[in-house]
Formats: sequence, C-alpha cells, structure tokens
Amino acid sequence: MFKKLFSKKEPKTYGPTEPIYPGELFEVSEISDDNGFFGFSNINKSYDNYPNKKYFPWWIQVTLELVDIDDRKMPTESEAQILNELEDEIEKFISERHKTHFIGRVTHNGFRDIIFYVQEPRFDQEKTSILFDQVQQKRRVNFTMEKDLEWKNVSGLIK
Repeated sequence: MFKKLFSKKEPKTYGPTEPIYPGELFEVSEISDDNGFFGFSNINKSYDNYPNKKYFPWWIQVTLELVDIDDRKMPTESEAQILNELEDEIEKFISERHKTHFIGRVTHNGFRDIIFYVQEPRFDQEKTSILFDQVQQKRRVNFTMEKDLEWKNVSGLIK
C-alpha cells in the first residue's frame, strides 16, 4: 500500500508538446500538370512530421480571386503586393484569438489559397463579417473551415 503512495509516477501530459511552432522552412515550388494547370506554392515544410496536429485540427483556407494577372493567370507585381497586404490582414485577424499555424499559400489559375490550422473554430461573427466585407471590396474571397484531425488537406503540400 505505501509503495503505491510514494512511488514516483510520470506526470500526465495534456495538450501539445513544445515547441508549439516547429519553425520555418518555407519552400517555393512550381506546380503544373499535363492539362495546363500551373501555379506556385510557398509552404512551410517544418509541418511535415509535426507531432501536435491533433491539437490544431481546424483547417482554414481563404481563397482570393486575382484581378491583375499575366498570361499564365499569375499575379502581376502590383497584384502580388495587394494580395500580400490582404494576406497579412487575414492572418492578423485569425491570430488575434487563435494559436495559428500558417502553412503557406498556393497561387494558381487566377486564385491564391492561404492555408492555416487553428485549435478551435471560434470566431466572432460580427468581426468576421466586417473583415471579409472589407476584403470583398478589394478581391472576391471565399472562407472555408473544416475539421481535419490528420491534416490530410495539406499532406501533399507539406511532404
């Protein structure tokens, strides 16, 4: 009986392990196929074997429509600047109430997808509407969020 009372037990661990953020190892890649699909990705490869995926199960993808594009449907320099500013606003908004994992961006066929993972799907509806109404004035936008416990939505990107 006393043996059980005084034995040293390993403390139970709950929640993500350190480091919460695995660092940054961004890789730019060209994407293309035989059907004419073309694009570029800029993805943080540090998330490939990230051990805390289950603690950040909510995948967010924000898709912005490009306006000023070249013949490959890629953004011009001035368009890229606008997209980067919008991306910063969106990331700041998501990061205000969440531990946010920015996975990266994929620019293709006249669109830019900005990809994040967060721990919970909680957003203030009024503030979210205000932000995306402001973004919508500059570029058409689509906000998608779904539970993705195993990060399957980005598995092909982060490998």
